[in-house]
Amino acid sequence: MKIAVMAGTPIDTEMGEDMLKENEFLDLISFPISENPIEQTIFQTSTNDFKEKVINEKIDFMKKNDSDILFVYCNSLSGVVDFEKISRERGVKIITPLQIYFELAKEYRKIAVISANAQGLSGIENVFFKSNPEINVVGLTFLEVVKEIEKGILPEKISQKFNFDGLVKYLETLNVEAIVLGCTHFPYIIDEIRKRTNIKIINPADKMVSKILEK
Repeated sequence: MKIAVMAGTPIDTEMGEDMLKENEFLDLISFPISENPIEQTIFQTSTNDFKEKVINEKIDFMKKNDSDILFVYCNSLSGVVDFEKISRERGVKIITPLQIYFELAKEYRKIAVISANAQGLSGIENVFFKSNPEINVVGLTFLEVVKEIEKGILPEKISQKFNFDGLVKYLETLNVEAIVLGCTHFPYIIDEIRKRTNIKIINPADKMVSKILEK
């Protein structure tokens, strides 16, 4: 089984590759869509036709390299591109974080989502409400945190700079049942969040790996 890893930038693409390798999926190719988080945000706000054109070009490359599955390791990207439509039209098996969110929404009444940008947050929220119209979503965006992660700043430094103590205290006062890492960069800082709260933290990438075996 050969897996094609697609993400927003070279950094999160590499993170996706590393995670798959840790789970013993070794036959991989990869391709980021953009060079950095700002370029990726601009891409995500472009027209649907342009976004689909770029994605289809990547799928052409994937097919030439005999890949079996497209693994979209980017929450915000999966929220602004209709990968279900592309999967049907191109006959490609695609796994995205949004598939995981649809299942998660049925398990919670009030959930917090930390995302890279509003584009990604909107896509995640949309899926949550389609799956569970009664769910209450608390959404926060942290593009500046993504930039720091891309620079390789230590997690503890990031947690101090962006006041994670205040962040988790705020979420605790709202009585959220879980915090969803709505950006595939954020497992990098998951331990810094965990040490500050007993709220359940959900990394959708873990369940995405399970989806590979279902395909």
